[in-house]
Amino acid sequence: MPYFQWDRSLSVGEAALDNDHKSLIELINELHGAANANQDTDILEEILQRLLIYTSEHFAREEKMMEEYQFLELASHKKQHRKLIERVLTLQKALAENRAYVAQETAELLRFWLTSHIHVADKALAKAIQSSHEVSIKS
Repeated sequence: MPYFQWDRSLSVGEAALDNDHKSLIELINELHGAANANQDTDILEEILQRLLIYTSEHFAREEKMMEEYQFLELASHKKQHRKLIERVLTLQKALAENRAYVAQETAELLRFWLTSHIHVADKALAKAIQSSHEVSIKS
């Protein structure tokens, strides 16, 4: 069984966001698995770098969507994104200093953060998008 498993409770009802979240979960699982297998720091750094790149791309797509739909919580949502990236960059620096245990901590942080972020912030965004679609259909 994977460390972090996608289930229906994580769906926000927007395919693009759900697919991004599934990809993030796969990368978190890859990082966790490599950390548990005591992979070399170079491998852990490479996985973490891919995770950071994909996360940044996902956040950019999500924020563009928020702007497009004039999501009221845009500033707060962006702040949450920035804080996570800053935290992971700090962990990445520690990993580069040959602290391999940091990979495990990073996987745990990302699993917790992504789950809570999806359930609160991203579901609110999806609800706003769906409401916007309903208004467009009625107009």
